[in-house]
Amino acid sequence: MMQDPDPREALASIKAARAAIGRDLDYPIGWDFAYGAVLAAIVASQGLPSPWSNTVFIFCMLGVVLMVQWWKKRFGWWVNGYSPRRAGRVAWFLVTLMLVMMGLALWTRLYDGPVWMPWAAGVATWLVAGLSGRWWMQVYRKDLTELPQ
Repeated sequence: MMQDPDPREALASIKAARAAIGRDLDYPIGWDFAYGAVLAAIVASQGLPSPWSNTVFIFCMLGVVLMVQWWKKRFGWWVNGYSPRRAGRVAWFLVTLMLVMMGLALWTRLYDGPVWMPWAAGVATWLVAGLSGRWWMQVYRKDLTELPQ
């Protein structure tokens, strides 16, 4: 017959597990470059004519799938970017930025905007996405240590 664990021990175990997630995580800087490049390609491709914009989008989504599989294989876990609370705000900031940048790229295709706009939007997305990945991880770690008990 199993004994019920002491609640204090169980809570201490949960706190220790939360604190350990991501603490020793040292993922390569190349991840940030690749992540930013995939998002930049998605954004910049919106300035391309059809069917090229769709083709690039499909290959970029395949790239995202491969990146997630690599992460899971290397670290053994994957976390949805939209939770916990504060880390989710960082993720939604990036989504909002991408939608704005995609709108700028579409402007070129749909309304004869400046030909350089998709490239500029892609570069801006690449820079912000690469940096926001590290920012998200920092906020995520903090969220885990401060979750309500």
